[in-house]
Amino acid sequence: MTITTTKGDTGTTSLGDGTRVEKDNLRIELNGQLDELSAYLGLCKAACCQAEPYTTLQRQLMGLMALVAKPTASLPATAEQQVKTAVAHMEQEMERRVGDAPRFNFVLPGRDLADAALHLARAKARTCERRMVTLAKVEAVPPLLLTYLNRLSDYLFALAVGRP
Repeated sequence: MTITTTKGDTGTTSLGDGTRVEKDNLRIELNGQLDELSAYLGLCKAACCQAEPYTTLQRQLMGLMALVAKPTASLPATAEQQVKTAVAHMEQEMERRVGDAPRFNFVLPGRDLADAALHLARAKARTCERRMVTLAKVEAVPPLLLTYLNRLSDYLFALAVGRP
Protein backbone atom coordinates (compact mmCIF):
# COMPACT_ATOMS: atom_id res chain seq x y z
CA MET A 1 0.00 0.00 0.00
CA THR A 2 1.24 3.46 -0.82
CA ILE A 3 0.11 6.61 0.93
CA THR A 4 1.33 9.01 -1.74
CA THR A 5 -0.81 9.14 -4.89
CA THR A 6 0.39 12.55 -6.20
CA LYS A 7 -3.22 13.24 -7.29
CA GLY A 8 -3.47 16.10 -4.80
CA ASP A 9 -0.25 17.82 -5.84
CA THR A 10 -2.17 20.42 -7.84
CA GLY A 11 -4.46 21.42 -4.96
CA THR A 12 -7.41 19.19 -5.75
CA THR A 13 -8.91 16.11 -4.18
CA SER A 14 -11.88 13.83 -4.76
CA LEU A 15 -15.31 13.83 -3.17
CA GLY A 16 -17.02 10.54 -2.39
CA ASP A 17 -18.67 10.49 -5.80
CA GLY A 18 -15.32 10.91 -7.60
CA THR A 19 -15.78 14.60 -8.42
CA ARG A 20 -12.49 16.52 -8.26
CA VAL A 21 -12.66 19.70 -6.18
CA GLU A 22 -10.24 22.26 -4.79
CA LYS A 23 -8.78 21.33 -1.42
CA ASP A 24 -10.43 24.38 0.12
CA ASN A 25 -13.89 23.24 -1.04
CA LEU A 26 -16.44 23.63 1.75
CA ARG A 27 -17.01 19.86 1.99
CA ILE A 28 -13.29 19.22 2.23
CA GLU A 29 -12.93 21.98 4.84
CA LEU A 30 -15.74 20.48 6.91
CA ASN A 31 -14.21 17.02 6.68
CA GLY A 32 -10.86 18.44 7.75
CA GLN A 33 -12.52 19.96 10.81
CA LEU A 34 -14.27 16.64 11.55
CA ASP A 35 -10.91 14.87 11.25
CA GLU A 36 -9.43 17.30 13.80
CA LEU A 37 -12.40 16.62 16.09
CA SER A 38 -11.68 12.90 15.85
CA ALA A 39 -8.07 13.60 16.84
CA TYR A 40 -9.28 15.61 19.85
CA LEU A 41 -11.52 12.69 20.80
CA GLY A 42 -8.39 10.53 20.70
CA LEU A 43 -6.84 12.97 23.16
CA CYS A 44 -9.96 12.65 25.35
CA LYS A 45 -9.62 8.88 25.23
CA ALA A 46 -6.01 9.09 26.39
CA ALA A 47 -6.57 11.82 28.99
CA CYS A 48 -9.62 10.12 30.50
CA CYS A 49 -7.91 6.71 30.39
CA GLN A 50 -10.96 5.07 28.85
CA ALA A 51 -11.91 4.05 25.34
CA GLU A 52 -15.64 4.74 25.58
CA PRO A 53 -17.53 6.76 24.60
CA TYR A 54 -14.70 8.28 22.57
CA THR A 55 -14.03 5.37 20.22
CA THR A 56 -17.75 5.17 19.39
CA LEU A 57 -17.84 8.90 18.69
CA GLN A 58 -14.75 8.62 16.46
CA ARG A 59 -16.43 5.85 14.47
CA GLN A 60 -19.58 7.93 14.15
CA LEU A 61 -17.49 10.84 12.88
CA MET A 62 -15.89 8.60 10.26
CA GLY A 63 -19.38 7.75 9.02
CA LEU A 64 -20.35 11.41 9.10
CA MET A 65 -17.27 12.30 7.05
CA ALA A 66 -18.26 9.74 4.43
CA LEU A 67 -21.74 11.29 4.25
CA VAL A 68 -20.34 14.82 3.97
CA ALA A 69 -18.04 13.69 1.14
CA LYS A 70 -21.05 12.69 -0.98
CA PRO A 71 -23.13 15.67 -2.11
CA THR A 72 -26.74 14.80 -1.30
CA ALA A 73 -29.74 16.37 0.41
CA SER A 74 -30.93 13.15 2.02
CA LEU A 75 -29.48 10.25 3.91
CA PRO A 76 -29.84 6.58 3.07
CA ALA A 77 -32.42 5.03 5.41
CA THR A 78 -29.83 3.05 7.36
CA ALA A 79 -27.60 6.09 7.87
CA GLU A 80 -30.58 8.20 8.93
CA GLN A 81 -31.54 5.63 11.55
CA GLN A 82 -27.94 5.39 12.81
CA VAL A 83 -27.72 9.17 13.22
CA LYS A 84 -31.10 9.33 14.98
CA THR A 85 -30.03 6.54 17.32
CA ALA A 86 -26.74 8.30 18.07
CA VAL A 87 -28.53 11.58 18.82
CA ALA A 88 -31.04 9.82 21.10
CA HIS A 89 -28.20 8.05 22.93
CA MET A 90 -26.34 11.31 23.52
CA GLU A 91 -29.53 12.94 24.83
CA GLN A 92 -30.11 10.05 27.25
CA GLU A 93 -26.52 10.15 28.44
CA MET A 94 -26.64 13.91 28.97
CA GLU A 95 -29.78 13.53 31.05
CA ARG A 96 -28.17 10.77 33.06
CA ARG A 97 -24.95 12.72 33.65
CA VAL A 98 -26.24 16.19 34.43
CA GLY A 99 -29.90 15.56 35.36
CA ASP A 100 -31.54 18.74 36.59
CA ALA A 101 -28.40 20.88 36.51
CA PRO A 102 -28.70 24.12 34.54
CA ARG A 103 -28.42 23.45 30.81
CA PHE A 104 -25.89 26.19 30.25
CA ASN A 105 -23.02 27.47 32.32
CA PHE A 106 -19.87 29.25 31.34
CA VAL A 107 -16.93 27.22 32.53
CA LEU A 108 -13.22 27.70 32.68
CA PRO A 109 -11.73 24.59 31.06
CA GLY A 110 -8.63 23.04 32.53
CA ARG A 111 -9.34 21.73 36.00
CA ASP A 112 -7.30 18.73 34.83
CA LEU A 113 -5.99 17.28 31.57
CA ALA A 114 -9.18 15.31 30.84
CA ASP A 115 -11.36 18.39 31.38
CA ALA A 116 -9.15 20.45 29.07
CA ALA A 117 -9.23 17.74 26.39
CA LEU A 118 -13.01 17.43 26.58
CA HIS A 119 -13.46 21.17 26.22
CA LEU A 120 -11.08 21.27 23.25
CA ALA A 121 -13.20 18.58 21.61
CA ARG A 122 -16.40 20.47 22.48
CA ALA A 123 -15.05 23.69 20.96
CA LYS A 124 -13.95 21.82 17.82
CA ALA A 125 -17.42 20.26 17.54
CA ARG A 126 -18.84 23.80 17.52
CA THR A 127 -16.41 24.73 14.74
CA CYS A 128 -17.61 21.70 12.76
CA GLU A 129 -21.19 22.77 13.31
CA ARG A 130 -20.43 26.28 11.99
CA ARG A 131 -18.67 24.86 8.94
CA MET A 132 -21.67 22.66 8.23
CA VAL A 133 -23.99 25.69 8.43
CA THR A 134 -21.75 27.45 5.93
CA LEU A 135 -21.83 24.42 3.62
CA ALA A 136 -25.62 24.14 3.92
CA LYS A 137 -25.98 27.72 2.63
CA VAL A 138 -24.52 26.73 -0.75
CA GLU A 139 -24.99 22.96 -1.08
CA ALA A 140 -27.46 20.30 -0.05
CA VAL A 141 -26.74 18.89 3.39
CA PRO A 142 -29.05 16.50 5.25
CA PRO A 143 -30.39 18.55 8.21
CA LEU A 144 -30.01 15.58 10.58
CA LEU A 145 -26.22 15.91 10.28
CA LEU A 146 -26.42 19.40 11.76
CA THR A 147 -28.57 18.03 14.58
CA TYR A 148 -25.92 15.40 15.28
CA LEU A 149 -23.12 17.98 15.52
CA ASN A 150 -25.18 20.26 17.71
CA ARG A 151 -25.96 17.41 20.09
CA LEU A 152 -22.35 16.21 20.03
CA SER A 153 -21.03 19.51 21.33
CA ASP A 154 -23.65 19.46 24.10
CA TYR A 155 -22.72 15.87 24.91
CA LEU A 156 -19.02 16.72 25.16
CA PHE A 157 -19.92 19.58 27.49
CA ALA A 158 -21.92 17.16 29.63
CA LEU A 159 -19.04 14.69 29.67
CA ALA A 160 -16.75 17.44 30.94
CA VAL A 161 -18.98 18.97 33.59
CA GLY A 162 -20.45 15.63 34.64
CA ARG A 163 -17.08 14.24 35.68
CA PRO A 164 -16.31 13.94 39.40
